[in-house]
Amino acid sequence: MNTEIRTAATAVIIRDGDAGLETLLLRRHQQLKVSGGHWVFPGGGIDPDDYLGGTDDELAARVAAVRETHEEASVVLDPESLQFLSHWTTPPTMGRRFATWFYLAVAGPEHSEVVVDGEEMDDFSWATPELFLDQHRSGEIALLPPTVVTLTELARCARAAEAQRFYREREVPFIAPRISKYNEVVCMLYDGDAGFDAIDPNIEGPKNRCYLEAGVWRYEFASE
Repeated sequence: MNTEIRTAATAVIIRDGDAGLETLLLRRHQQLKVSGGHWVFPGGGIDPDDYLGGTDDELAARVAAVRETHEEASVVLDPESLQFLSHWTTPPTMGRRFATWFYLAVAGPEHSEVVVDGEEMDDFSWATPELFLDQHRSGEIALLPPTVVTLTELARCARAAEAQRFYREREVPFIAPRISKYNEVVCMLYDGDAGFDAIDPNIEGPKNRCYLEAGVWRYEFASE
């Protein structure tokens, strides 16, 4: 049975802080059926009204990312300032599937006031990507694979301008994970991994994958 794939959009909001690059994560309410209790970038489903009477999927995704960010965090973004950084499609084995556009947004002073809606999101935090990853590794917070991968990429950037340059200079990946097992743990393979085509994580070569180890996702990327 085919599972319907819903379209969605996400805003990865970053800023320069005293400790370096920071990003904004929101905590999804524990009672939500989809990823309840997880810390995520603001975002949500693309609605018909987001098309503004047209048929442009990418424009609708930008509008949705801006709308959802305002609804969930009371932060107003400019759709034209968003930088397309990745696109993720949930694997077929998952119960609920989304095709999600990820956009980078640089926060200014006008974005300092974050107010969560209290329904979908019940908390927020600005922190360095590395701190969020450390909290995930310690089991303090729950993260999803796209969040872990994006945070890992951002952790390599010292300032917002460096992150903008990184995503501007690379080809935008359209990621459709394939799930297998490696050493008895779940292994999510991405395009570019040596084992992606055969869905075999044991094949030697470049690595682009996530492991689920004791409830914690760990991203591994190694080009050869």
